[in-house]
Amino acid sequence: MKIGPLILASASPRRKYWFEAIRIPFESVMPVVDETLRADENPIEMVLRLSKEKALSVATEYPARWVLGADTIVVVDDCILGKPENTKDAMRMVQLIQGRKHYVHTGVSLVRDCEIHQIVDTAEVHLRPLSIEQIRWYVASGEPMDKAGAYAAQGIAAMFIERIEGSFATVMGLPIEKLGRLFIELGLLDGWYDGYMQGEGG
Repeated sequence: MKIGPLILASASPRRKYWFEAIRIPFESVMPVVDETLRADENPIEMVLRLSKEKALSVATEYPARWVLGADTIVVVDDCILGKPENTKDAMRMVQLIQGRKHYVHTGVSLVRDCEIHQIVDTAEVHLRPLSIEQIRWYVASGEPMDKAGAYAAQGIAAMFIERIEGSFATVMGLPIEKLGRLFIELGLLDGWYDGYMQGEGG
């Protein structure tokens, strides 16, 4: 049975890319939430809470529709790195993670009315050492400014990555392998792909 398009509670081009790639019909709606870290929560708790708050903030406007929220953070030495506030902050973040490993946590919440499903995934990323000139050049490119940890694994920063242990998709902001398993377990793919089989996908 065909179901309505997924509501993606995000404006992230990286998350939109994955749903376009796997041909799941979706609509993107920007959530409005306070992303401030709470003193009593760890990184995993934070991404799960924020992903749920994002989904719920949008779900109230779309009853009976599946809404997906996601949140990604970078952690190094127990220090959580979100999106940089300015170029100086981006410089600080890249200097902090270059030449060493850090962790990327992405949490996802799939909501429909009172039904909530959550998953979380972690990847370990190792960056090559960078000179201060290389860091300045990268920050000047503008790429780090709306990315957790101030870098984009699918962009210029791909040249700086030595290796990734775990899912590249998780580093991009959506653990598509685990999410696909959840979609299958819930029986959602048949409903979404019905539209494509009938020539109604987009």
